[in-house]
Amino acid sequence: MIKNIGCSILAGGKNSRIGGRNKALIEIDNCSILKNNTKVLRSIFEEIILVTNSPEQYSCVQNDYTIISDEIKGVGPLGGIYSALLKTNKEAIFFVPCDMPFLNTKVISQVIEAYKNNNYDAVVPRIKNNIEPLHAIYRKAIYKKLFTHITEGCNYSIRNFYKKINVHYLDLEDSLFNNKVFTNINTHTDLKIAIDLNNSSTQ
Repeated sequence: MIKNIGCSILAGGKNSRIGGRNKALIEIDNCSILKNNTKVLRSIFEEIILVTNSPEQYSCVQNDYTIISDEIKGVGPLGGIYSALLKTNKEAIFFVPCDMPFLNTKVISQVIEAYKNNNYDAVVPRIKNNIEPLHAIYRKAIYKKLFTHITEGCNYSIRNFYKKINVHYLDLEDSLFNNKVFTNINTHTDLKIAIDLNNSSTQ
């Protein structure tokens, strides 16, 4: 288990495209995405911070996580990243969204290994020129730059913030993740695709 890197699950979205359902609590194969992902993440990290603006929805699992809300609201995922970096005592945090149901320890370990013994502010996976900013490690030391970026009213895109820090893009091979690790659920169609992927992998 890694001591100097924590983990944060970002669960602050409005979920409007899926009818307001809490995506973290959606069940696939009789297990919520949150519960399944926690099993994976607990095998690697000792600290898991859950960032949500609806903490009351997680009262039944409050002992399993450090639950916090966005310090700065209305700025998208940057607010969650800033809040977790501010809260943690770890050197860095590995972030994942709450709606990514097929986390893979091998992929996470590759991101961690790329971060270790380097001076990167962030390590972000890249597959065929597509980057995954919310399946990435960010160093705690960048939180002041991030605060300035947010409060200056800059573009709230994570990619825009990358221009101000030292980012390493980690190129991954398709064979590592079987084309589904970075699947996420934003719509009812996405959920059906995720269920079909899960069923095909268990047959």
